[in-house]
Amino acid sequence: MAYTGNRARRGPLLIRAESGKLLLPQDIGSKIENMYLTKEGTLRSIWGPAPYVPHYGNVVNSVYPHYGTMYGIFHARLGNEGSREVLLAQWNNAVYVFEGWNARAGNAWRALAGPSASSPDLEVEILADNRARFPPQWEVTPQGIVIIPKGENARPLFYDGNIILPLGYDSVPGTPTGWGPKSGGENYYYHTGTGAKLGNSSSGNDAPIGLTVGKLPTEFGEGRVGTIELGDNNTTALSEGEATGRVSQGRYRAAAQLIDIWGNLSPISGRSIDLIVPRTGNVFEPEKCLPQLLWDSLPIGSNGTVGRSVLRTKDLENADTQDLFELPPNSAEGVLAFATIPDNVSQMYPDNCPDSWLITKPATPVPVTPFKLYKTAFGRGWAANFQGDPGRLHPTMPGRFGTFLEGKEIYPDPRGAEITGLYPMPGGLLTFTETTTFLVAFNDYARDEFFVQTIHPTIGCVAPSSIAVMPDGMIIWLSQDGFYGMKDNQISPVSDSIEYQLRRINRARMVQACAAYDVHEKKYRCWLPMEASKENNVCWEFDGAGWTQRTDTKAADVCVTQDHRAYMLVSGKSTKLGGGLNPSPVDVSGVWLLDHQVRTFTPIARSAIIETCWIGGPDTDGRASPKTVYLWLRETTKEEDGLPGLGPGPADRGILSVTVERDWRTDTKYATTVKLYPTDDEPPFWGITTYGGTTAGGNTARWDRRRPYHTRADIFLPSCETFRLRIQYVGDWEFLGLSVDEVSRDDTFRSYPK
Repeated sequence: MAYTGNRARRGPLLIRAESGKLLLPQDIGSKIENMYLTKEGTLRSIWGPAPYVPHYGNVVNSVYPHYGTMYGIFHARLGNEGSREVLLAQWNNAVYVFEGWNARAGNAWRALAGPSASSPDLEVEILADNRARFPPQWEVTPQGIVIIPKGENARPLFYDGNIILPLGYDSVPGTPTGWGPKSGGENYYYHTGTGAKLGNSSSGNDAPIGLTVGKLPTEFGEGRVGTIELGDNNTTALSEGEATGRVSQGRYRAAAQLIDIWGNLSPISGRSIDLIVPRTGNVFEPEKCLPQLLWDSLPIGSNGTVGRSVLRTKDLENADTQDLFELPPNSAEGVLAFATIPDNVSQMYPDNCPDSWLITKPATPVPVTPFKLYKTAFGRGWAANFQGDPGRLHPTMPGRFGTFLEGKEIYPDPRGAEITGLYPMPGGLLTFTETTTFLVAFNDYARDEFFVQTIHPTIGCVAPSSIAVMPDGMIIWLSQDGFYGMKDNQISPVSDSIEYQLRRINRARMVQACAAYDVHEKKYRCWLPMEASKENNVCWEFDGAGWTQRTDTKAADVCVTQDHRAYMLVSGKSTKLGGGLNPSPVDVSGVWLLDHQVRTFTPIARSAIIETCWIGGPDTDGRASPKTVYLWLRETTKEEDGLPGLGPGPADRGILSVTVERDWRTDTKYATTVKLYPTDDEPPFWGITTYGGTTAGGNTARWDRRRPYHTRADIFLPSCETFRLRIQYVGDWEFLGLSVDEVSRDDTFRSYPK
């Protein structure tokens, strides 16, 4: 045996983060997989996930929900002060809402929107597929949730917790027709007390069906529409001190606009044909000859329409404008409600509104066409990446989150490059293309106007669902060459340490990456498609200092619940053991709760791996021979018996493997195994006992805090320059650190840098 006085100990190495660099500080590893940082500062193997809807095995007809191909997941709080919680998901071609009270009956999810086969509240064609696309987009507004399903030209939807409908109006309403006085004919409608006749338009057609020949009801009041001009005076008028006048020939047009339950406005309909008011003769009190108008065939809106605005021009023959104006409700002076007609049934409207009452010009929305991105900022919605126009950014009216006004479009990139991400921040809206970052900010010097500022000309975002914010205010996202963070308007890379690993991303699928910030673990988590995977098969975790990775789920989308639980939910796949004597792994599609487990679901056994960087350096004068590895661990569970409630574990449970590579070569030069717990000092575990009683072995039952301990693995690598350790275990274990005893080649102590 060699003389032990020539041994030098390297360590302890407290490995907590991963890096692709060759030589790094001793607390950095080249790979940390399926381990998480505990509050005590150790690394412990991840556990779970658990199905969000468990299987109630003791309940008749209890089954797991039947999930198809998962695409999206989202949680929000709606109503006053967030009193209503809503969990939404998309799989296949439908959007579902979670109704947990029906979980035991197997009906935990109810279809909100989709094809008729899913019996949804709203029948729409979503046409989802597995091509590389953005995940579904979800955004909460004060009125409800904007939903952009994943699918070919899927129309945006809006859900307020009770009703789901398409967002806004996607078409122009029908054109109304007009009826008014004419000269000649028999079918007139005389105004009470004036002789003014209400009939049809100058076309000479019969009066509209539903009106009775005769005098108008007194409730209609005197006519007020038209322009009065002074006439010639006669002797009788002069003697009485009165003037004569007439109603000038007038010309009017009308249009209509729909209003839905959330205040969204439709585009303005086409204008009616000219409605002619004929010129009258010279009479005393010409104001008593003013007529009324009747607007007919007013368009009926789609589901969700609760009112319509009737729009009319002033007298086109005598006014100096051809603009449309909103008619006040029922022509009641001083009353301006949200709609001229507060229903979606009436198709006629009597117009007795003088031009002087026409004050408010209507908003001029455009039809809502499919788009891929949506966020709220400045009290309004912002949609981007429109069908056929991917570089367009379009804000809504304030408070009307489905109403896009004509002429308010913004093109952040002058070349019209596709917008690939939106994220609100204090003072503006971050807008990304694949290669550029912009900031859209409010223009203080122009009312309701915005300006665009370039934040970085060469760094953009490739995956809109990868954007999340850290507690310190740093916004993180995935770019073409890694992850970047923005803080105090400064953009800097945050993934240089794993640059080498990120080269293995399936770049054709980068757009589908999804991320969220875990408030419990205090980590940014982003799922990426690694190697040749078409799915997001690896989750990269960033705690602000370093990166680790995990492979427990394949996430199509991820969210964090907005309640006190702050659960992290994944929509996608997890792997479990199948049935039978020789079970094989099976991918199960569903909604998964991370870092939790249930007895009715057995995840596949996963390896938790800690791999060091190369220890040592290129100095060949400093060769040494590693002899012993000391592993500092902490008590967890008794793995030889399998996980609690899941039956016996595999034969290798309780056996931890240690492999060693040397001198920059990736082939294993030495491998050994050690028991997770030394047989001479095995810790006590929970067993069958009663409170205050004794265990089966007769010892007094007690609470014990899990203690640290160490175990050792004997290795021997004679005269090596560098070496790398790999510790791997299938099951529950907790790592504190490691140290290595080495023997120098020249039998003298080797000096190590601190």
